[in-house]
Amino acid sequence: MLKEVLTYNLNVVFCGTAKGKASARLGYYYAGTGNQFYPILYKTGLTNKLLLPSNCYDINKYKIGLTDLVHAQSGNDNQLNDENYDIISFKTKIEKYKPKYIAFNGKKSAAFALGFKGKTNKVQYGLQSQKISDTKLFILPSTSGSARRFWDE
Repeated sequence: MLKEVLTYNLNVVFCGTAKGKASARLGYYYAGTGNQFYPILYKTGLTNKLLLPSNCYDINKYKIGLTDLVHAQSGNDNQLNDENYDIISFKTKIEKYKPKYIAFNGKKSAAFALGFKGKTNKVQYGLQSQKISDTKLFILPSTSGSARRFWDE
């Protein structure tokens, strides 16, 4: 699986559910051809140039980190086994690195991290009242190609 892109003094860590098939095959975060992750980072000003998935391991220079909740499995959210969500490890890393924000890339990862056992109807998009230590939590729509039809930038 992919190594996490985490360090200290990050503004935001994007947390997905698991690596998609393209990411697992190519070895880069958000590598699916229809994924809008890197274009959205650029369009919103979080990066000053359009990055490619192959740039994912250098993304810390933009004060951005990358991680997922599931490391033992890859695929679409509906293909993942609930027991593979490693919430304890995720929270331990966030408490260690202390980013300003966690931005969940999709409701599924947020629903597990917030203790709702994957029930996406229990979470709403936007800034959350819950925190992990001092790290604020924000839920975004998934940038995956399969979710693209449900939102616009």
